[in-house]
Amino acid sequence: MYGTIRRYKLTKPKEFNEKVNASFINVIRKVPGFISYIAIDEGDGWWASLSLFETRDGIVQSDKVAAEWVKTNAGGFVSGSPEITEGPVVVK
Repeated sequence: MYGTIRRYKLTKPKEFNEKVNASFINVIRKVPGFISYIAIDEGDGWWASLSLFETRDGIVQSDKVAAEWVKTNAGGFVSGSPEITEGPVVVK
């Protein structure tokens, strides 16, 4: 199992949450090997997501899909590029 954490600085957290719930969740579920997706509103404009996939290819593809989705659907709500951490899950 592999995971990716994407951490964003948001200018409009409420609107970003709404768009992710209405649209992105359906996009990420279609990435091959999808296991789960959760997001955390850290407060103070910081927001993080955790995606789990069966293979490393899944996390690589999900990062690309997320970047394209943000650019197309929510670019005005995000300040800068996300911080991304990814790798194999070592504790379950």
